[in-house]
Amino acid sequence: METRLEMPETNTSLDPAHALAEHVVETTIEDVPEETITATRLDVLDTFGAILGGSGAPGIRELTAVTERWGGLEEARLAVIGGKMPAHHAALINSAMGHALDFDDTYDKGGHVHPGTSVLAASLAIADSVGNVSGDQLMLAATLGLDVSCRLGLAAHDDRGWHRTASFGIFGATAAAGKLIGLTKKQMVHAFGIAYSQAAGNRQCIVDGALTKRFQAGQAAHGAVMSVFLAQQGFTGAENVFAGRFGFFPMYQPEGYDLSIIDRGLGDEFLGDRISFKPYPCVRPSHAYIDAGIKLHNKLDLGRNAIESVIVRTDPRALASRYNIASGNKKPTQQVEAQFSVPYLIGCALALGEVGIDQINSFDDPTVLAAAALVKTEERPGTGMDHAEIKVVCVGGRTATVELGPPSGSPENPLTVKQLQDKFSDCAKHAAHSIDQSAITKIIALILSPDDLKDSSDLIQLTLTTK
Repeated sequence: METRLEMPETNTSLDPAHALAEHVVETTIEDVPEETITATRLDVLDTFGAILGGSGAPGIRELTAVTERWGGLEEARLAVIGGKMPAHHAALINSAMGHALDFDDTYDKGGHVHPGTSVLAASLAIADSVGNVSGDQLMLAATLGLDVSCRLGLAAHDDRGWHRTASFGIFGATAAAGKLIGLTKKQMVHAFGIAYSQAAGNRQCIVDGALTKRFQAGQAAHGAVMSVFLAQQGFTGAENVFAGRFGFFPMYQPEGYDLSIIDRGLGDEFLGDRISFKPYPCVRPSHAYIDAGIKLHNKLDLGRNAIESVIVRTDPRALASRYNIASGNKKPTQQVEAQFSVPYLIGCALALGEVGIDQINSFDDPTVLAAAALVKTEERPGTGMDHAEIKVVCVGGRTATVELGPPSGSPENPLTVKQLQDKFSDCAKHAAHSIDQSAITKIIALILSPDDLKDSSDLIQLTLTTK
């Protein structure tokens, strides 16, 4: 007979973990506005596409091989690759896939946290494990998980070098997974506490161009699945998770946070509605520059006209920001370096007129490298942190200047549903194995019309339908 630990009475502290737990446990699909559920469907579509596209990315094969060695309960499947393993291991790999191309969603105002991949990977692993998770249940869990991750990201207003997709995202993934297995409020608080014991992830891997960036996103989903199953069994975690003396924010964000943001408008506003979707598979702060570079490519017909100079004018403060125009290797030798080199990405946009999954790896393209090498900066004091413009002069004197606007995919400049569907199809074409076109079409339809999705595990199954 199964024995579960008896949980102690939950502390009545005002720690935000308690408000979040109550929000997650008590919210029903009827409580969520239809426009929010629509936004979640688009996020799931975008994130699942990123999982498919990242299934063949560097590091995924090695991560899968190591994890498969340990065997275990065959309860949850890997997208595209196939095979079954314990739910927390499947969540690890599927989430790493989703972050591998740096093509997954971002909450721009919350330190560019990518909330979707760990939320969806953990949810799909749970769906496989417990069975019979409907489309509505999946969308509700994802909605709540995205909301939690975004709120925590927004509450941290100073940059401390954490990879928020991992260190903050684990809590959103825990919320989604806990919702699907039916945790009580008390258990959900403890699940957050258990997740806190696993919350980690740094941006040094980005500086060094390491594959651990994608692994860290996987850790968030892995830890979330572990946390909710442990809490369900009565295992306890810290209860003053976010505000305690040694809580998450005092420890991880000293003097750099505002706890009041976490539960502000909780239940009335779902922050996942304000998530951005990436049109380019690279660091989000580069996207406005890429938009401008593509406009210049077309305006100056740079496929036929040679470039003489490229000047980026911006405020000096912008040049000191985290992912500034001067950051990154102009001659990257591998994918992670390329994803985070702003000059290289501008070079891709100018030389090729597009920055997609294939173009990001144009390490040996002399036209791209030549354009990237020409990128120089010029300070424009007083123009503001958000202002920048790119001026290109061609050999022969032809000149054009484009001012940066809101980046494509942001709430202010959103991608259309058709663009997201096309992005999904492109990601599917870059999967580790060829997926039948009818299966791709079916997946899109099921995600956008979850009433037709009777069992969420069908989504993973369809990715195993090969040509």
